[in-house]
Amino acid sequence: MSSDGLRLVPISQAKEFAAEALSWSLKLWGEGKDEFTSEDWRGFYTRTLNSDYENWDFNGIDQELLFMVLRNNKDGQEVVASIALCDFDDFEEYRQFKPWIAAFIVREDLRGSGVGSAVLELMEKKIFDYGVKHIYLWTEGEKNFYGKRGYQLIDQLHKPGRVIDLMQKELGK
Repeated sequence: MSSDGLRLVPISQAKEFAAEALSWSLKLWGEGKDEFTSEDWRGFYTRTLNSDYENWDFNGIDQELLFMVLRNNKDGQEVVASIALCDFDDFEEYRQFKPWIAAFIVREDLRGSGVGSAVLELMEKKIFDYGVKHIYLWTEGEKNFYGKRGYQLIDQLHKPGRVIDLMQKELGK
C-alpha cells in the first residue's frame, strides 16, 4: 500500500527499522504515563512481529498490528513513521470501543510536512480493506489535527495534568 512514495509495511517485514521507530515512541510516550511504560512499548513491538497482517478478526482478542511507514531515499529506504491498529484501549473507560488507531508517530524532522496526513490516509485505507467501517483513537493535544481529517470528538477523559480526547471516524465516506 503506497501514497506519495510512502508504504505501510508490517513490522515483521521491516524489522531493521523497528528500533528507530521504537526510540521515537519511547522519547515521546515511554515514561511518565500510567497506561504505557517503556517496557510496555518494547513488549508491544515484540508481540507485533508475530501478528496476522492478512486479516482482521472482528472477534479477536488482543490483536495488535504495527506498521512501519517506509519511503525510498538515495541510500535505499528509510522509516518516516509508524502506526498501529489494535482491538483494545489503554483506558479501561474506553474498552467498549474498538478497533483503535494507536502508536501513531511521525519522525520528528518530518512533522508538519504532510507526512502524517498521508500516513493516516494510508492507514485508514488499509483498515477499510480489512472490513472495518468505524475507527477510534485517543489523543492528547492533537485534536485539531484529527478533526481536520474527519474525526469527531466523542468524549474527554480528565486525568491529573492531562486531557484525553476520544475521537471516532466512519471510514469509506
